[in-house]
Amino acid sequence: MLRLLVASAHVPRPTSSGPGLHVSARFRGVPRSTRVVPEEHSPIWNETLVWPLGMCPLQPTASLTLRLRHWGPAGTPGGPRGHHGFTGPVRVRIIKGHQLQGNDIKPVVIVLIGQHRFRTRIRVGNNPYYNEVFCQNFYLTLAQLVVEPIRIQVLDSRATRAKAVIGIFQLPPICDEIQLAILSGSRSSKVLGTAVLHLSQISSRGPLASYPASDPASSPSTVLGRTLPGSSAPDTKVAYRGRVLLELSTHMRTPDGCQQATIAPEDVTRVQCHLPRHRFGLCGVFYSATMVPAGPELLRFELSLGNYGDMGDVTCKPAASVTPHGCPLFDGNRYHYLPWYGDKPVAAVTSSWEDASHRWDALNLLHALCRRLERNVAELRGARGDMVGDIGRRLLRQLAQDCGRALPRLEAQPTPTPLDTHLRATRLHVLRCMAAAAAVPPRAGWDTLLPVAEGWLGRVTALAVEPQAGVPDVLLWLLRGERRVACARVPAADIMFSRSGPGACGQLCGRIQTLFLVGSGDICAQLRLRLWLGRVADSKDLPRHLEGTLHVYVEMYENQTKLLGKWGSRGLLGRPSFSDSAGKAGLPCHRIQPPKGWRWKGPWTVEPQRRLLLDTETNMGEVLEDVYENESRQPSGEWGPAAVASTDAHSTEAAGAEAWEYGSLWGRRFHLQPRTGDVCRRRCWHRGMVPTQPPPVAPLFLLEGSLGMEDLAEEDKPAVAEQQAQDPVAHVSFVHVSQSTQVLPGTRDPLWDQTLIFHRVLLYGDPRGVWDEPPTVVVEVFDQDKAMFGWMWGTGSPPGSGVTHCRDRGGPAGELLAAFELLGVRAPSLEVQCGGQTLRTPTITDLAANPNFPINAFLLMLHLPAEEEYVPPIRLRVLDMRDFGYRPEVGQACVRGLGQYCCQPHGKGQPPSSGTPQTSSGGLLPGSAAPWGRIAQLLPRITAKIGAEGKAAEEKKEADEDEGEEDWWSKFYTAMGDKTKSRQGTSGDRLKIYSCELEAVPDFGGLQDFCQTFPLYQPGGHPEAREDPVPVGEFKGLFCIYPLPEDPEVPPPPRHFQQLPPSQPQKCLVRVYIIRAFDLPPPRQERAGKCDPYIRVSLGTKTLGQRDQYVPNTLEPVFGRLFELTGTIPLEKDLRVTLLDYDLLPPDQEIGTTTIDLENRLLSRFRAHCGLPTVYRTTGPGYWRDQLPPSQTLEHFARTRGMPAPEFSAEGTTVTFGDHTFLLSQFESGPSASRQPEAPRERLALHVLHACHLVPEHLETRTLYNSTQPGLEQGKVQMWVDIFPASLGPPGPPVDITPRKPQRYELRCVVWNTRDVDLKDINLLGQRMSDIYVTGWLDGLEEQRQKTDVHYRSLQGDGSFNWRFVFPFEYLVAEQLCVLLRKEHFWSLDETVLKVPPKLILQVWDNDKFSADDFLGVLELELTRLPQPAQRPQDCTPMAQETPQSPWPWRRVQTPSWFSLFRQRRARGWWPCTVQEGGKRRLSGKVELSLELLTAKEAEERPVGKGRDDPNMYPTLPAPARPEWSFLWLQAPLRSLRYSICQQHRCRISLTLALLLLFALLLTFVYATPGYLAMKLVNPLQNLHLAGSEHQAAGHHAASVAKP
Repeated sequence: MLRLLVASAHVPRPTSSGPGLHVSARFRGVPRSTRVVPEEHSPIWNETLVWPLGMCPLQPTASLTLRLRHWGPAGTPGGPRGHHGFTGPVRVRIIKGHQLQGNDIKPVVIVLIGQHRFRTRIRVGNNPYYNEVFCQNFYLTLAQLVVEPIRIQVLDSRATRAKAVIGIFQLPPICDEIQLAILSGSRSSKVLGTAVLHLSQISSRGPLASYPASDPASSPSTVLGRTLPGSSAPDTKVAYRGRVLLELSTHMRTPDGCQQATIAPEDVTRVQCHLPRHRFGLCGVFYSATMVPAGPELLRFELSLGNYGDMGDVTCKPAASVTPHGCPLFDGNRYHYLPWYGDKPVAAVTSSWEDASHRWDALNLLHALCRRLERNVAELRGARGDMVGDIGRRLLRQLAQDCGRALPRLEAQPTPTPLDTHLRATRLHVLRCMAAAAAVPPRAGWDTLLPVAEGWLGRVTALAVEPQAGVPDVLLWLLRGERRVACARVPAADIMFSRSGPGACGQLCGRIQTLFLVGSGDICAQLRLRLWLGRVADSKDLPRHLEGTLHVYVEMYENQTKLLGKWGSRGLLGRPSFSDSAGKAGLPCHRIQPPKGWRWKGPWTVEPQRRLLLDTETNMGEVLEDVYENESRQPSGEWGPAAVASTDAHSTEAAGAEAWEYGSLWGRRFHLQPRTGDVCRRRCWHRGMVPTQPPPVAPLFLLEGSLGMEDLAEEDKPAVAEQQAQDPVAHVSFVHVSQSTQVLPGTRDPLWDQTLIFHRVLLYGDPRGVWDEPPTVVVEVFDQDKAMFGWMWGTGSPPGSGVTHCRDRGGPAGELLAAFELLGVRAPSLEVQCGGQTLRTPTITDLAANPNFPINAFLLMLHLPAEEEYVPPIRLRVLDMRDFGYRPEVGQACVRGLGQYCCQPHGKGQPPSSGTPQTSSGGLLPGSAAPWGRIAQLLPRITAKIGAEGKAAEEKKEADEDEGEEDWWSKFYTAMGDKTKSRQGTSGDRLKIYSCELEAVPDFGGLQDFCQTFPLYQPGGHPEAREDPVPVGEFKGLFCIYPLPEDPEVPPPPRHFQQLPPSQPQKCLVRVYIIRAFDLPPPRQERAGKCDPYIRVSLGTKTLGQRDQYVPNTLEPVFGRLFELTGTIPLEKDLRVTLLDYDLLPPDQEIGTTTIDLENRLLSRFRAHCGLPTVYRTTGPGYWRDQLPPSQTLEHFARTRGMPAPEFSAEGTTVTFGDHTFLLSQFESGPSASRQPEAPRERLALHVLHACHLVPEHLETRTLYNSTQPGLEQGKVQMWVDIFPASLGPPGPPVDITPRKPQRYELRCVVWNTRDVDLKDINLLGQRMSDIYVTGWLDGLEEQRQKTDVHYRSLQGDGSFNWRFVFPFEYLVAEQLCVLLRKEHFWSLDETVLKVPPKLILQVWDNDKFSADDFLGVLELELTRLPQPAQRPQDCTPMAQETPQSPWPWRRVQTPSWFSLFRQRRARGWWPCTVQEGGKRRLSGKVELSLELLTAKEAEERPVGKGRDDPNMYPTLPAPARPEWSFLWLQAPLRSLRYSICQQHRCRISLTLALLLLFALLLTFVYATPGYLAMKLVNPLQNLHLAGSEHQAAGHHAASVAKP
């Protein structure tokens, strides 16, 4: 796997041609691209691009093309579009939900990344807060990665499964494939075979494409395959299942609704008649087979092309597609091989296919053009000077020749498809354009040819594809007995022969190649063979290319067993007397007849069993044995044959003409010499065959149908357990011999340092061909007595070295270093060669005590050309002083591009500087001594910028006063741009956060301005001659090239490198500040799990960091840790920061490591050992921590650069530095300047230091890497390092970066009343009512849920409670988040720290006794953003969720006012409750609340009880004034009836009684009236008499009253 890290770029002048920049790379025709970043002066990516190498190792001519491009305005790059593919982690962060649909829901988010499923925690409410990260690593190719979808589902965990889905959305993959599948039966889902069509290969866009994507394209034949069970290798997991004839076309119209239709049979017949078939022959010559499985089972190889040659297929005639059975032999060390010796088996398969030679020829011609163009481009990339022109001319000449070869005309095809026509037109167009361009040399010079040639290569590579694959791939199977063990695939086009010439043939046609047969992810065999495929009519000259004589013979085994001391064919126990090598029945020799067209060549002969020789003789070309012929005297006196015809020197019977093989049992291994206990034997009979007449084609293709068939068993599925290696041993295999290294116990980083020599290895074939294509050397690393944990391969000619990535079935398994290292060097010296001159440095006497040279500056006078292109490189050689004057070369390097080291000599009166070459920059560089006057030019801008920033900081400080004093974290969050967490003022103190390593910041030049690091490589080869050379050491130094006067009377200028630090090692105090880490991968055991990371810092032999100081259950830990170490630089220069995952049982798993070179930071002229703060302070958190105050630092800065010391005024407000005067008022202005108590001298010196563009107080982001997954990012860590040399005195106090501690708060919520609450129930009289109660909790603290009592029988939605909720919680004031500690599971050992926004959730419910309570409404109040409550219930309206936007800028929209309860502390009023209905929220009630927030101390001083419990104070809550009928009806049924009837219907009852009384009076009147009237009518005189009597009585009474 090839990995490319794209860090950053330097753009001299940013243009406006595009909104962003990206880097595109191409390797082996596969493009990759980084993300698009905004265009700026120094864009930063820090991305890793990955190319899987597969089974093809890197070649010496391999090249990698990089381009920096603009991203177009329409979303397209300024050139061919690159794929944003990568192999690595995919992260998904779920932050929060907003306005989820539903009432009283408990949402959970399900995330599906590819086929991997993750889930979040269950939350409560419609606006849940998660902030969870899920990560999944993918080890796929780009084509496989882009089709992986990401699906996100939001479910309600409380609802049933059918109603649980709240919402689903999916990030669509990039569709580039059409997959075809053939199923078994009409309704069955069993897949018989699949095939894939790539849209990018049958469609095209752009100016070079002659056919758009909408044109029809057809594929005459598509290979179908099926994944075999137990196979994991991507190249060997498909077995041939058949072909399908199809036509594919696209149209720009609306479909008519017809999904499928039946093709007429006559149409099928008409198409097939235009596809005539021809006979094709496949030949394979097997030279060697090693690394095969051991055991008594016989092995053989099968060569097949589709169904042809497959011994398990009965539809095709049998063919000579398998090698003879062979018993594997042990090579004496590790592996087994098949003993073929000088007689190499040959397999031949004859098949019938459509003649698509026009496609194969065109494809192979383009491949040949690509290979030669790729080699020339690689040479052109590494050429220098005149070689650029020579290689460029050769490239153009060869490119013109390749383009001049006419592609096969498609008119030869009877019915060429439209896709063939479009491909041919596009290819011809591209080749003609390239030929025309290659005919003219580049006008802008040969240096501009490289990008143009790379563009040509990309275009041709994109066209070198053939989607219409009519012939399947060639399959090579390893058969172990009757089982298929391993397989390898070879594309048919790579071995296809063409009559058009060698250029149209496949690159592997007739050439020896090495194949690895892989089964279940492991190498099961290494096969060296030669393959040829072509039409049988073109195979006449095939035997001439086989480098040997072809023999065709019949093989048969004669079997005998031993009974009663005699050998015979009786008692074979089921084994026939004549059989094949596997024991299957066959005919006797005298009954076998040659096939038709063949005749016998000679009699039957016994084969000498050379394969049964001793293992020690397997590598010999000839074997000489002494055999004695024995005779005995007959009674007649004549000599005759003895009983034992021949013996050896020890009178042991020798293997003569009979050549029997003996064995103890059938199926066991046979041997030549008879032994005691042998009961069976066999011998092999051979008889050659030749054609009756000389055929016009190769004879081996005439054997079809003359052989038997064999049944094949199912594929074997061996399993290899993955084990962690502890006792590694390496096994090296070369052809059929192997050796092993020693076993190193108890290590996972073995260091063997061992040389293995293979003596007298026989290689068959042409010596020149063997030299061009040598056998492959295979190295497998095993754990002793355990399973293999890695394997690799690499060629060995010419002998090379380097780091090779080991692989196992799961992917990368480490790295193997096969190179010389700089070990055992005692007294090295450096030799510098340039322009024919040589400079030798003194020897370093004690490398372990002081690796610096005793003399640091050297002068070498050279005569160099003025043109940079002709300047020779500088060659570095490191020699080691050994005994007896022996000085071996242990390392070398070559330094090119010397223009970067050119500088001007110092003037006569100018003080000499340290000699750092000047670079072009926009400001004052600390490495140059001359341009100090640019401070005056930059001063107006610097002072204006500083003054504006100071004024803005002052205004922000006055407007953003907050409680508590400032801390370092406020400065950190201010720099991060998170205003919610940086509310505390920073008093103008700023922090610079770099998104990359400090070495990757372009302004600091990799911190190699004082001395650069040159890697040293092993002697014997140039580092550029090979891919990825492995350094064996490094040399640190710097070169400075400047002209000298030609006049000898003119004195030379002052020498450079005069002001150098002492060469003795320095003892330093190193402070490492680790702030936080993010984007950490989850543990490998659980994809959705969390890590328990902790830090380990090591410098030399010192290591700090304890296991128990881990942060539990997080992927984004905040450490806030400080580590102090002491070390001697450069002896201990590499600082390693490692993050490990804490496990209950060690060892802990390493997450990632980053390494920092402290020597570069200490020696850098950018002053990288301690960043410069913005403000000078002597008190408070920002206390000056450097060893020297700013004034002394400025003096030291001037002294190291040979400048005069700065001169300060008495008041310290003026300084003269570099012939310029600076005033403090120019840097500081406003009222904040008068309030700074620090000395003005130090403040002014600090401002001048900042004007020199030194490293400011910063925080760098470093990428973590793991050796088990090289090149893949394992997260990032933010940190900084301070280095304090002991010679400068003690440093200041360290910075306190302890993480903020949460404060204890208590929220008191009093629920007073409710109004207009929805009425859910209906009483006995049909009235709507609700039994109201309120429940509440803080978000994330559901276990602290509290509820009020029930207000029964509310008829108007009014409720009275006077109930107090008390919620204690921990709160981070600066971050405005609540801190929750809880265990995720009951088996969790540690509590997980969760941070959620402070949110009060209140719900209004209707109480039911015999059913579930009814949900009436919810109220969610964020305590940091509370809406202003209404003072009257009629003014309470639903809160606006978003601020409305007015289309007119002059029209102001009234927005609700918000406030923070943490500032106001108290609030009371009416807030609205809402409910979800029909996808919208409506008002469902109003709640009167009073909220009070207290600190823990205030809550302790003013205790209260929950509800109305004691102490009932602050305020005192009386019992609620509820109506008399507000009670539970079960407690007093009669009273309930009284209140439900009498109280509520009093008026109606009174009115009813009055009406009843009136009705009774009316009835009485009606009843009495008839009698009274009758009495008056019957006796009227009585009434008169009665009236007269009454009148007289009245008169008497009046007279009596009147008498006196």
